[in-house]
Parts: sequence; structure tokens; C-alpha cells
Amino acid sequence: MKRNLIVLLIAFFCFVAGYAQQTITPETALEAYINNNDPTWGWEIRNVHQIDNTKAYSLLFISQKWHGILWKHELIIFVPESVKQDGALLFITGGSVNEGMPKFSDPNDETSLFLSALADRNNALVCVLRQVPNQPLYGGLKEDALISYTLNEFRKDKDYSWPLLFPMTKTAYKAMDAIQEFAGQQLDRQVNRFLVSGASKRGWTTWLTGAIRDPRVEVIAPMVIEMLNMPVALDYQKQLYGEYSEEIRDYVDLEIPQAIHSEFGNAVVQMIDPYSYREKLTMPKLIIMGTNDPYWTVDAIKHYINEIPGHNLLHYVPNAGHGLGDKTEAFGALGAIFSIMLDKTDYPVCEWKLDEKGKNIHLQVKASPDQLVGATLWRSVSDSRDFRQATWNKSNIPVDAKNRSMVNARLKYPKNGFQAFYVDLIYKDPNGEEYSVSTRTFMSDHKKVFVQ
Repeated sequence: MKRNLIVLLIAFFCFVAGYAQQTITPETALEAYINNNDPTWGWEIRNVHQIDNTKAYSLLFISQKWHGILWKHELIIFVPESVKQDGALLFITGGSVNEGMPKFSDPNDETSLFLSALADRNNALVCVLRQVPNQPLYGGLKEDALISYTLNEFRKDKDYSWPLLFPMTKTAYKAMDAIQEFAGQQLDRQVNRFLVSGASKRGWTTWLTGAIRDPRVEVIAPMVIEMLNMPVALDYQKQLYGEYSEEIRDYVDLEIPQAIHSEFGNAVVQMIDPYSYREKLTMPKLIIMGTNDPYWTVDAIKHYINEIPGHNLLHYVPNAGHGLGDKTEAFGALGAIFSIMLDKTDYPVCEWKLDEKGKNIHLQVKASPDQLVGATLWRSVSDSRDFRQATWNKSNIPVDAKNRSMVNARLKYPKNGFQAFYVDLIYKDPNGEEYSVSTRTFMSDHKKVFVQ
């Protein structure tokens, strides 16, 4: 009898332990979705195109089944004549599906031409993952309207699989599996490490792909997504603009930002705000932004950058909005960081210290002297703290030949209104191409800089 009781107690505690492991919370929901053992995935080659010195393999890629919907994508793998690297770049972008099938892209579009050249220049695989998310869904919803819809569905039934960022992140995760399989089967090559990048909602996906702590993700380069530390960022946006940005109207219409400090809002923050996963984001990063992005405030970076671990580099594209202008500068910086990752050389330094003395502002920037080509101060002025329509102007900063490890920018406070400013350090990458990394953006009125 005693022995049977012990057996029953052991069984009970095993059941409780097993149940505890299966219990999903906002903090564990992303990991639980990534590891949900969905067997629905695979790939097949559909087309092969020659673009200069690279072959573009266009794959039909199935990433998962989400809420009964089979997610299908185009996955393009650019293969140079000689593959010498074990690293690859995975660039996540959008696109649409029609009757469940992805709309395949023009192999000679702007993105493909740049990325195929990047593959050729670095002797490495460069990949484009499209249709992230699969859309339109649920009566024609796309992009922010679709993401906000899924968050609202979570609010209704507390099903932790609803947030659209989860299947978006899993698509990137499974794409790395597909790329590794393709490289092994078709090229007899191993791919062991990735630089993951994407813009806007795909930049959000990039952050979360870094947060799942997949050891294959060596570097991330999120673009034009500055919603980290969501409660603070949203409150600050409303403080500066008097209302939420029109660009996030899909969320506002469903009262998601308005509920950010509620129990529901806290769950959303824990699930999809990269800032909630910051302790896991230890890999090197290149954070790319447009200075005039109407989605965010001009100095939103201050709400999170100091708390994100790892080697963090910033790259601002001046006088560019959410679309990053012609994308030349942004892709140039992305290509530079990719070449550094592949070469396993040191990432450049860009560390800053701000001093305010009297009527002067002194921004001191530590640089990598052996790579430094030059430095530039970018500045704009505005009657209010809304810089969405402001024009940015540059001035060259002399670099002291005797102390190239330190760049000094000095400027005065505006007589009235507000100013925003940052410094660019101009470097050369291992391929000899110039690119820039930036300090954070600062804003001041006529008497102080709003550092915090």
C-alpha cells in the first residue's frame, strides 16, 4: 500500500511538472510557438535565373500551418560562381499570395540586383524571403491591419498563437533550415551562420528572430522599426505629437496603443516587444533608420539603445522616411556589416559622450582609427519637437590626424524652436566600400539637450 502511494505521488508530480512545462505565458509564448513541432514545411526549386555572375534559385517554400492556413513563400537564393563562405544573409521582405500561392517576383527587380551583386562580391549565399506575412488574409487585411487584427483576436480568446509576429518569426526560422538543406543538397556546402535583416514589419520580425536565441543568427540588422520599449515609446509619441501617428492608425482603431498599460497591453508587450527579450539580444546589430520616418519620433532610439546588450551600431539615412529613399545608403551599410561578419574582423567603433557647457554642445565620438575615412555632423531644426517634415543638413567634421580615434562635434543651441542632430563616422569595409555608422539622434531646445 505504501509503495503504491509513493508511485501515485511520483506520477502526480510528474503530471504537474509536465503540465507546468506546457503552460504558456506571455513571456514564453514566442518560444512555444517556434517549438510547436508543426511538421508542415518544405521547399522545391521552381525557377533558376542568371543575374550577371550569380545564379538565382527561386524556391517555393512552405514554412508552417497557422490557424489552418498553409503559409507559402518565394525564397530566392543567390549563388555566386564560387561559394567560399559558411555565412549567408537572409533578407526578409513582403509580397502577396493569391489563392494560397505566392506571387513570384521579377528576378531583375531592384532588391534582387543589389543582393545578387552582394553575393558575388562576398562569395557567399544571399537569400530573399518573401511573403512575410502571407497576405491578404481575413477579408483582405494586410500589413499593420493584419497584425492589429491578430492582436485583437488574442484579446478576445487569449489564444497565444494569434499574434502574427509569431508565424512571421517562424518563417525566418524555417527559412534558415531550408537554406541549409539547399546548400547541402544542391551545392555540397555548409551554411552555419546568418545575418538576418528586414524592414518595417520584417524589421520587427528580425528583432524577434534574434530573440529566439538560435545560434545560427550571428548578426541582425533590423530596419525602420523603432517601437522597442512600446509603453514608453507610445506615450512619448503622443506627448510630442498630441496624438498617435497616423501611420499606426490600424492599431489605434482597435484601441491597442490606448490599452498598452492594461493587463492585455502588458501581455502584448511581453510577447512582441523586442525590448522584453533584450537580455537575449546579445549578438552584434546594425539598426537602420530614416531620419524622417513618420511612424516614429525623431529620437525614439533613446528609449531602448542603452539597455540592449551586445555591439550595437546605428545607421541613419538623412532626409529619408520609412522607405529609406533609394535604399542605396541602407543597403551599402548592410553589405558592409555582412562582409565584416564573413571576414570575422572587428566591427567598427562608434561610442559617444555628450557634454553641455554654457551655450555650447560637445559631442565626442570614439572611432576606429584604422578604418576611419571621415566624419559628418547632420542637423535639422523645427518649430516643434515634430521633425517628420524637417530638412537635415550636413557639415564635415575635421578629423585630427594625430588622434583619429576621437571625433569632436561642436554646435550651439538654437535661438528658438528645437534642433536634432547626430554624427556619422565614415568607414571602409573589407571590400573597400565606404559606409557610415551613426551616433544616436539627440534633440535640444534653446537651453538643454533632451538626453533621456
